[in-house]
Amino acid sequence: MPYAVYDRDAFVTRTGLGPDMKVLNIGPDHITASQVAKSVETAVAAAVPDVGQARGIRSTSNKVAPVVTNYNHQPFKGNCFDIIFSYHAVNYIQPGEVPGLLKEVNRILKENGRFASMVWSLKPTNKAQSSHLMLLGILEKLGMLHLHQFDEISRWLEGSGFEEITMELVSRNIPVPDKWVRTHLKWLERGTDNYSGNKVTVSPDFDKAIEDYKIHVKKHGEELLPSIQFTARRSAVLSGIDIL
Repeated sequence: MPYAVYDRDAFVTRTGLGPDMKVLNIGPDHITASQVAKSVETAVAAAVPDVGQARGIRSTSNKVAPVVTNYNHQPFKGNCFDIIFSYHAVNYIQPGEVPGLLKEVNRILKENGRFASMVWSLKPTNKAQSSHLMLLGILEKLGMLHLHQFDEISRWLEGSGFEEITMELVSRNIPVPDKWVRTHLKWLERGTDNYSGNKVTVSPDFDKAIEDYKIHVKKHGEELLPSIQFTARRSAVLSGIDIL
């Protein structure tokens, strides 16, 4: 979503970057990866699950180095990144796979390295944000994304060995342009075509949810939901001490 570029800028700024840091961006969001690359001297690694996504990222910046990989098996040695970013990428990973990803993130972070992730809040503050929640709910039914609860993510982070886990509610009142609303409607049309009879059985209730979204967004517009930024630190390893 290029109209959320300032949201990505703020996300990166809140986390903090030094020019000599080694950084990984998780997910196919080339905009965040490119913005991070402007703040560091070395190339930014980008972990993506698809060859096509890797080609797309490679074409946008010569400072972003995409790597095609399963999120649960990162092809990097341990203790090699200062910061790992995930701008809504977790929202596109199935719940059963998120803990494995976070354990890998913990493994490849340096001691005291930081993991920063943005996920959608599920609490709209106005009618336009309710339109966005309706859209995300439909996409979740199609299996195209996953609306994880914030307490689930906190529990997964703790279980993966992270410390100093903080949560910050971020609300920037970003309107979705009309042309992107039309794009969203096309996503729904393609989604029902692709998933009908597979992950989703298109039913009158499902069709009604899409129609309700169309009516609601026409009346109230659409605005991005607030997000929750999770920032967690990999604990320092105590050497020379045996824990029995």
